[in-house]
Amino acid sequence: MLRFTFAHRGITVLLTILALGLGSLAAWLGPMNVLPHIDEGAILIEYVMPPGTSLKESDRIGDILEREALAQPDIQTVYRRTGSPEHGSQIEGVNRGELTMKLLPRSLRTRTLDQIMAGLRRKYSKIPGVAFLYHQPTQEKMDESLSGLPAMFGVTIFGPGLPELVALAAKAEKIMARDPAISNIINNTRIKSPQIIVHPYPMELSRYGLTPAAVFKTIQAAHFGLRVTTIIRQRQQVQVIIKTGSPSETTLASLQKLAVSTPSGQSIPLGRLAGISITHLPAAVTRLNGQREVTILAEVNGSIPAAVGRLRHKFSAISLPDGYSIAFTGQYQVMRRTVMDFMLIGLAAIMLIYLIMAMQFHSWHQPLIILLTVPVALTGAIILLVITRVGLDISVGMGVMTLIGIAVNNAIVLLDYANHRAAAGGGMVEALQTAVSVRLRPIIMTAATTVFALIPVAVNPAVGSRIFQPFAITVIGGLLSATAATLILVPTLAKRG
Repeated sequence: MLRFTFAHRGITVLLTILALGLGSLAAWLGPMNVLPHIDEGAILIEYVMPPGTSLKESDRIGDILEREALAQPDIQTVYRRTGSPEHGSQIEGVNRGELTMKLLPRSLRTRTLDQIMAGLRRKYSKIPGVAFLYHQPTQEKMDESLSGLPAMFGVTIFGPGLPELVALAAKAEKIMARDPAISNIINNTRIKSPQIIVHPYPMELSRYGLTPAAVFKTIQAAHFGLRVTTIIRQRQQVQVIIKTGSPSETTLASLQKLAVSTPSGQSIPLGRLAGISITHLPAAVTRLNGQREVTILAEVNGSIPAAVGRLRHKFSAISLPDGYSIAFTGQYQVMRRTVMDFMLIGLAAIMLIYLIMAMQFHSWHQPLIILLTVPVALTGAIILLVITRVGLDISVGMGVMTLIGIAVNNAIVLLDYANHRAAAGGGMVEALQTAVSVRLRPIIMTAATTVFALIPVAVNPAVGSRIFQPFAITVIGGLLSATAATLILVPTLAKRG
């Protein structure tokens, strides 16, 4: 094989370039996450109903969700929480709840975790007026701790005006819904809460000598009460609140008739002093870094960077008013920072390795030839990840850092041996062939022992083992291609040295 590659160096280089291109394409199109997709043996589903939903109605929907979950053959038990306890750590309203489902052991299941979740989505999508978020318990906590969102991907719209944010969120949701790789889109602005708007008439207020503050104090006293003083009773401070005897139920008719006292002693109905209307707005106003925002959550099947690229191009068609912007949040931001950190660390490691080898070899081109084993090793790792259907994540990144050191080790020893043979007499071609012949058995033995040691980790079926599998698969695939590069590519490129 060496004689053939020595005679056809161009073909060898071309095949190497094609392999590198194939690996880069597979890395770009493959799924990418911060953390590995782990089968925890449990599912966590959050459900959200419109604000103002009663506890009785929320509990009724929760019962339906429970029965649907227990009807699945692979679900063993279901625990449900609706709302939050008075003295608990959760601060959610009664319109929200979550179901934690324990699955059967993997060996007893008839479906995979993804198939079980897909079946639940089909069942729950038939329930109108309820939004769902699908997680695993530990994964959901990690998502929130890393990105602040209960999902791994989000589109956040920033801006000062709530109506404009709602309109822009609706446009963004339509664009996302047309992308086949995006599913389970959650737009919380679609769940609206009724609000009563009171617009005072300045002319009418000035006619009766009133101010807007006086009008709103009357409304507050009628429905919430006004704190007028604080007294000390049995060494405790007690707030004194005055409340008018208006009806407890707030309606447009009751507000129209609410009496507002004027400085002259008259009682004027609120309907003569202000315009009163009902509107529907999102139930909560959220802020991120001091800016008002609306976040649309979603799940991405496949490559998140590729989906972001498509959405960024389509979002450019949305006309954004001044002061409004669209950003991609969730694990995508964490992923970008993680990739940049790993790239900087990897480049620093490669530069240090190159400087050390340049000083030892007294050459600048031989260390470059040795470092070519690194991208070839990464190509083999990525191709094996694609074959095993494992995405890129932080565990893969740790495997890459390990490969950078391992990949160059055998190439260093090989070229050093060849240089000594060439210096003792004879041509470089003969020296390289002798070096490969002598180092063949040790190189294959060291690679084989590492691969066989990692195979049990790569094929371990235990629950939670997926956090180690990407690391093992990365090192195995990288070692296989790095060994081939050491024995064939490095000698072929070093032939003219």
